[in-house]
Amino acid sequence: MKTIIHQLLRLDVIASRPAAISPAAVAQGRRLTPLLLCGLVTLALAVPEVNAGQIWNGWNYAIDAPTDGSGGSAFEERGLAFLQRGQTGYFAISGGVPQAGVPYSARNGNVSLGDLFLNFSSHNLDTPGEFNDPQVFAIRFASANDSWVNGDSSQTGLFRSVTPMSYTTANSGYAKLQDYYGASPAHRPVGGAMGDLNTTSDVISYLGDGVMYPNITRGSLVSGISVLDRDALDDLDLDFAHFGADPVGNRVFGFSVDLSRLPAGKFTAHFFEECINDGIALSASHVPEPGTLALLGLALACVVTRRR
Repeated sequence: MKTIIHQLLRLDVIASRPAAISPAAVAQGRRLTPLLLCGLVTLALAVPEVNAGQIWNGWNYAIDAPTDGSGGSAFEERGLAFLQRGQTGYFAISGGVPQAGVPYSARNGNVSLGDLFLNFSSHNLDTPGEFNDPQVFAIRFASANDSWVNGDSSQTGLFRSVTPMSYTTANSGYAKLQDYYGASPAHRPVGGAMGDLNTTSDVISYLGDGVMYPNITRGSLVSGISVLDRDALDDLDLDFAHFGADPVGNRVFGFSVDLSRLPAGKFTAHFFEECINDGIALSASHVPEPGTLALLGLALACVVTRRR
């Protein structure tokens, strides 16, 4: 877009030369430019509506039920939040599972959080093939989890064209989501919602009730991420406590991602613990920079003004 503006301004310089443009063309440009300018400014100001459950201090929060984690407080996820500042996106997680995972008799010695999936597509994610859509992305933020992406156990970042994987039973977890909902009374989750997926029916409609896929095994790396601790998130005015969603043990962490590498518009973000004892989904929007189209409109206005 900036290149287009530059070219328009360059055309204006050319047009200011006596023989560069005919009077008829100038007159036509003067008639059309106000219409173009109005249209472009309207587009620039028409920021997509944020599809969000709860907004506080600029953060979009999905707050999960405090008693639906199977296995006790160590596996209780409390909230997922998203903040956009410019073209940087910040995600924060509040819950019982720390970024390094919970030591356990599991596949790699701990049960960790799976990857965060971002779905910009128009379809649900109730089959493995749907994760491979180019409008579906995954962020691997926990290097301790089982997502050895493309065979690399240390690689974190934003990925697209991903292949999902389930290691739930290898992490002492449930084979299927329906098993989670049908757990024994001692471990039965209460509620069944997942943040912004407000009911059990919403969860099953979006993710199905069969095998869940907390991890990825393959994907094309789009960009890196920056991991953020609690202090850094506090500096960004994160406040899970406002919703009563601070976890036991102060286990809040997050990460930032370059939003210019993602589509604009509404998306659904979700993650599961690797054992699928709990998970959260968030409805949010990535808003494109509003100034770009306005600058184009101003450039067009300058073309006419300088010709008068």
